[in-house]
Amino acid sequence: MACCSISASPIYTMAADSTSTDSTSSDLVIPPLDTLYKWAEVNSPVLKGQDALIQKTVDDQKRIKKILLDAVKLNSGVQYGNYGDPTINKLSTGYSSGVSIQFSLYQIASYKNMINVYGDEKHVAEFKRDELVMALRKAIFLAYNNIMTQKNILRIRSEATYAAYSHMNMAEKEFNEGSVAISELSRVTEIYTKAQVDYEEALHDLKNNYMDLELMVGRPLNP
Repeated sequence: MACCSISASPIYTMAADSTSTDSTSSDLVIPPLDTLYKWAEVNSPVLKGQDALIQKTVDDQKRIKKILLDAVKLNSGVQYGNYGDPTINKLSTGYSSGVSIQFSLYQIASYKNMINVYGDEKHVAEFKRDELVMALRKAIFLAYNNIMTQKNILRIRSEATYAAYSHMNMAEKEFNEGSVAISELSRVTEIYTKAQVDYEEALHDLKNNYMDLELMVGRPLNP
């Protein structure tokens, strides 16, 4: 999806000569959704915490496995005998090797069970992380669509403001010529004032949602 740029059209305000305009614009760059998702997953404190929890279960498994390995020791030895007979002495001299275990079978079974428990906890933590990623992506998608909608609303408000300004400017001229009553001028001016307020509110909502999206992804959208 291509990068989008939001540009707020100018607000037209009535000057002393009714011809000058005061332009208020905002250029807000919106990166593609895939980029927003990537930024959010890298910078999300919640996902970082979940990753730390997953790593802890991995470390706990390694720790228990090391305890079991350290408990199993290879031992070797040479036996000598002296019975006054060379043949018997030769037969009684030999090499022995084997494995010694420092824990009982119950303790070994308990440690193996702990390894399985940590493995299950790791799977649960991974599933939870996937759930958090889906929720984060949904929130970003909704925020992105809200900004796109508000962009269109802002464009409509801008067009309405310009139309109201044009009507008010015309009504002013007609009033000065005596062809329009002051009540009509007041009515048209009120429409223009409301159009300005609507535009400012739309621009305010757009900027707020833009800021919310920046907080979601953990970085400025337009550095």
